[in-house]
Amino acid sequence: MVSQIKNSLSSTRTFLYTPPLWNIRMVLLLTLFLVYELSSTIEAKSHTLSGTYMNRTVVSKSGRHLTIGKQGITGEYSYSPYAKLSIRTVGFNSEITIKAVKMDKYLAMDSTGKVYLVVNETKEAVFSELRVITGFFSIRSESYPSKYLAISGTGSVSGGTNTKSDDTMFVLLFTT
Repeated sequence: MVSQIKNSLSSTRTFLYTPPLWNIRMVLLLTLFLVYELSSTIEAKSHTLSGTYMNRTVVSKSGRHLTIGKQGITGEYSYSPYAKLSIRTVGFNSEITIKAVKMDKYLAMDSTGKVYLVVNETKEAVFSELRVITGFFSIRSESYPSKYLAISGTGSVSGGTNTKSDDTMFVLLFTT
């Protein structure tokens, strides 16, 4: 009888086994990461549903603001009123148009990667937002999927093909 009780106690102890501490930490870290990703996805979807983003600026990972002004399309280190952009969703899969608020023109890209301005929304003025790493995204031409918007180290804006480069990584900032 005593041996049966000992066997039953030893079998119940296997159910009380606690995993090593690092497993708990990994589960907690994974849970926090998933909650963060879910919240950022919900935030992105809520922005997509709103239609128009007013008073935004696009800043590259190297710190240059996408500026569309009288001097053309450039990347400036300092903020100016010409860096205010209106980003509007026009379709599914994060399809957007980028409109300069001061110039009242749309950003467009041709097949060679040249970036230029147009008065009306055209198929070449439609871009896609692609999340690259946490907090950063790339802007890809919808008409020419191999071309990504890039701001070089000298401040010139063009279409690039290397998405791993810091020149093609951007973040959206609210402006007043």
